[in-house]
Amino acid sequence: MSLKRRPTDADIEALAEIFRPLWREGDIMRPWLRQHHELLRSLVHGEWSWAAVGAALTKVGITYRTGTPWTDKRLRSELSRALMPLKGYRQRQLKPEAQPTAQTAIPPGTVAQADLPPIQPSALSMPAPQSVAAAPRFKPASFRIPESSPAPGGSTPAEAAHTPRLTFGPSEPKEPS
Repeated sequence: MSLKRRPTDADIEALAEIFRPLWREGDIMRPWLRQHHELLRSLVHGEWSWAAVGAALTKVGITYRTGTPWTDKRLRSELSRALMPLKGYRQRQLKPEAQPTAQTAIPPGTVAQADLPPIQPSALSMPAPQSVAAAPRFKPASFRIPESSPAPGGSTPAEAAHTPRLTFGPSEPKEPS
């Protein structure tokens, strides 16, 4: 960012006189910034800094309803936001293959075939490529153990329940205290 000279109060007043006829009481800020962005940018690309332009806008009363004075960062940010395309008015880009060419010029007054989307061949009528048709199919994985398979130890659930008793023997009877 290049350094620019500090404007005097007289310079700020002269710049404010440029903005005064452009602002009407009750104007909405973002559309105003959108409408006058070329003027603001030409001033900044010239001898004025963002801070000086912001000071002149504040002096004239071109602020949001809060009346907060403009800073250089805030003015640049708001101008950038004002220039972003609006959601409902965003231009849709045509795909390169759908754009009409000069060779397919249509005489005026006729319905343009290029305005209609191209008809794609049905996917059902096209044979599948060999790589897709020969691809193996797998069943979905599951972490559940099927009930029909034996328990991990090779014994049935009934045998597994008796294993501690068979291994350690019957428990000792408790003595009366």
